[in-house]
Amino acid sequence: MDKLLTLRAKLRQIYALYDYYFIPALKFAAALSVLLMVNSTVGYMALLSRWTVIVIIALVCALLPWKAITAVIGLYTVLQLADLSWEAAAVATAFVILMVIAHFLFMPGCSMAIVLVPLAYVLKLPYLVPIIVGLVGGAASFIPVGFGVFTYYFLKCVQRNANVLSSTAVDANSLSRFTVLLDALKGNKLMLLSILAFCIVTIIVYSLAKLSFDYAPTIAITAGGVVNMLVFLLGGFSLNITVPYMGVILGTLFSLAIAIAVQFYLLAVDYSRTEFLHYEDDDYVYYVKAVPKIKITEQHLRVQEINSRDSDEAEEREIEQAMNLLHSIEQEDAVERKKPEPKDIDARTSTGPIMDDYAEGD
Repeated sequence: MDKLLTLRAKLRQIYALYDYYFIPALKFAAALSVLLMVNSTVGYMALLSRWTVIVIIALVCALLPWKAITAVIGLYTVLQLADLSWEAAAVATAFVILMVIAHFLFMPGCSMAIVLVPLAYVLKLPYLVPIIVGLVGGAASFIPVGFGVFTYYFLKCVQRNANVLSSTAVDANSLSRFTVLLDALKGNKLMLLSILAFCIVTIIVYSLAKLSFDYAPTIAITAGGVVNMLVFLLGGFSLNITVPYMGVILGTLFSLAIAIAVQFYLLAVDYSRTEFLHYEDDDYVYYVKAVPKIKITEQHLRVQEINSRDSDEAEEREIEQAMNLLHSIEQEDAVERKKPEPKDIDARTSTGPIMDDYAEGD
């Protein structure tokens, strides 16, 4: 445990020293990954699909706040869809407008989850996002998580129906394109089940993590994983949906391990030294539970390895030096004892002339 705490302290120290460079690099990596994911799924515009354009957009995103990055990626997606079908672009635009309205009305925060959920699906870690968002987000963070699930399935729906949406056989009747697209989304029960599961997991993790009992974040993470598996398992059986049960179980367990590691990095406390405080003022009575954080200061020690022979010789030299010092001190003491005292010398010099005077008088 001490090694993990030391590693955590080193990582946090490195982040504190280089956060000015680390945060833009993280934004660039996240934006670049999401843009590549969108391009691989609905990359229909040749200009926007070029590597140079994607890298330039990611560099611009590195200088923007997280909310603006979400807007840039949304605009990029709409432009890609517009080259395929204006109907698909219209649905995407309506979705982006709805997303913006919901964001400003409810102020849920964690808007980057809208684009991170599709990326997590590509990385086979979709169940990690609602747990992490529940830990670090606000009470309404389930809104961007649900939008993120819809974004992933919408892009997949456009990819599967690309031939129909771009076909010239239905150009005379654009309503048929809307019908194909909306029916594909409405009939996707797995998407609806995923939205429900992710929203429930986010709410449960957030609610439990904010409670005051011991190990609340760890219990919240575990409860979120269990609820995620139960919702998918029960929903798959009750709705007669083909759910990848093994993928859900293994993905949830792996996501739990990552979420616990993230929680350990964000906050490490010592519940064994918990204190309960009680005080009051003129208006309120306060009952406070104080849990100290675990802080480790690394001691830089230099250890020199020597063999037994060298240690014996060094010890003998130290003993010899100590004996020589003691002997010199004894010699100095002996010399000091042999010297006459100053008072005796003065007495002898002063009595000499008096005795001579008495001798002359006689």
